Amino acid sequence: MLLVLFVLGVVTLFRLSGVPATTTGSDSVGADATAFVAECAERGPVSLKGAGFYWECTAQVQVSPERQARLIEFGPDELTSGDRERPIFVKYANGDWQRNTAHPYVFLRVVGPIAIGGLLFLVYAIGIRSIADWFVPSFTRSKKPTHPKAVSRELPLELSLPVPDGGDPKGVFAAFTFLTVLGTGLLVMAGTMIVAVFRLMPENWAAYLVASPFGLLGGSVLVAIPSARRRMKVAQGAAVIPARLTARGFQQTARDGSPRQLPWSKIEKFVFEERPGDLVEVHLSVINDDVVADLAEPFRARSRHGYLLSPYVPLHEAEHLSTVVENFKPGLTSWPTREIARGGLGLIGPAKSRVVRLRRKAGTTVHVDTRVSSSRPSVFRILLMLTTCALVIWSLSIGASGGTSVNLFIISALMVVYLAVSLYRGRRGTFMVRRNSLVWREIGKNEVLVDLASIDGIVVKPVTPGNGRWYYSLHVIPRDGDEYQLVDKVGRAAGKRVLRAAERAVVLGG
Repeated sequence: MLLVLFVLGVVTLFRLSGVPATTTGSDSVGADATAFVAECAERGPVSLKGAGFYWECTAQVQVSPERQARLIEFGPDELTSGDRERPIFVKYANGDWQRNTAHPYVFLRVVGPIAIGGLLFLVYAIGIRSIADWFVPSFTRSKKPTHPKAVSRELPLELSLPVPDGGDPKGVFAAFTFLTVLGTGLLVMAGTMIVAVFRLMPENWAAYLVASPFGLLGGSVLVAIPSARRRMKVAQGAAVIPARLTARGFQQTARDGSPRQLPWSKIEKFVFEERPGDLVEVHLSVINDDVVADLAEPFRARSRHGYLLSPYVPLHEAEHLSTVVENFKPGLTSWPTREIARGGLGLIGPAKSRVVRLRRKAGTTVHVDTRVSSSRPSVFRILLMLTTCALVIWSLSIGASGGTSVNLFIISALMVVYLAVSLYRGRRGTFMVRRNSLVWREIGKNEVLVDLASIDGIVVKPVTPGNGRWYYSLHVIPRDGDEYQLVDKVGRAAGKRVLRAAERAVVLGG
């Protein structure tokens, strides 16, 4: 149904692109001929030219008194039944006769092919079989064998966990950019259609209806971006780390080939969080942070549940892992997205846990780890980016309603491009501020730990700009020894955030 509405919307766009700014008059200046309406027919609400009611008229066109009048069929809404009693000035443009007035919606002719191209590319990128799997679950269920193979619930269990530091970042970024532009573009198209219809046919409900598939598809694409990024990371070759669950514990192999084993006595819980696209985040909660030496490097990424084992495990594999763990040690797994717990005045579990975290954060006895991305943008930059994006959309809406917005559109678009190009492009990593310690993790390199109790301070200094971007370096001043540079290129907002978090950690630790 959405596909039918989408095609109907594109056809409607082509029709609206040729509609004049007004159907109540015409301009004699620059006219090529005079038209006298012979007959008119109202079409709609659905036809081969899209949705909505419109007029198709035939008129006698008189170019000059010396030449014989010709009977010409005009395009949709060029002439109406209200033009029967008066001459209408017309001109010959774009290969057809038109009412001699402005036609401000010609740009809509470009929107249709772009939308079709984007939709076809999206179908190609996802795959027809994957689309069938997502939207028609019965299609895949019917293909399953009648007698499925029995899956063992006993240990040992062999695991292959995709880890966060794998994959092709360029491919993921390109796909993320494409989906973002496509989703935003579809929403802009929906808004443009609504404004154009409101301007021309405010009471035409059928024409409003055809804008819905553009809005629904655009919103769906934007909502599906997190799931798409996870799937693309797996498809682009995310690093897979082999591991095993045995009766003795969680066994892994480090990058240097040395074995690691985390005994069951140090495991508090396996936490599974479902994400869109039948993917699951797998977290490992341990009794204390001293057990990090028993984990291989890819599994040492801190998370709100302890340590992140993998951000994208297929749902059926995660359910199998959960079943095996529960069969060996009941109560050792948790699925927060499937649990709704009530307590107190009826706060559901997630809201209740958030209130508890905020209450603990306000105290001085409990310290919450602070994670800061090196590319963290400032609040001002985020607000400015959102404002300029809104101006771009608004200028397109003004253009759709017949106003002049070229200058506003160009200025806003240039500002968006500048903000995007001048974004931080330095070191790609994360700061982790804990009680009395600061950890710097850069992708593809070993982490660096700084003991906050053994230093006099941290300093953020500006460095020479490069390619239109402003960078800052983070320096550590030890109590014994010379000042040294921890990171040479970080964003200004990230540096300030690290300073504030480190000062708070020292206060809480002291």
